[in-house]
Amino acid sequence: PELRSLKLQYSNVDVRRPTPESAIGIRCLAGQLGMLPNLQELNLGSSRLSGNLCQILCNLQAPLESLELAFCSLVPADLAFL
Repeated sequence: PELRSLKLQYSNVDVRRPTPESAIGIRCLAGQLGMLPNLQELNLGSSRLSGNLCQILCNLQAPLESLELAFCSLVPADLAFL
């Protein structure tokens, strides 16, 4: 729970073709991120997040100081959430 910086680059989950397993994985990731109250920096670079950014980040307990999303194939809904 004291973790302040986390890199989760190069996720193999392709959310552009959703499966029941990928939906469970996204919910699990969101829940685990929500259990890190001191998280300040998150790097999700090169992860296939298209359309799921809100779902992944919605459980964060505090605003991040740094969020890296390079090569994440974001869609307008992701940008609207940010």
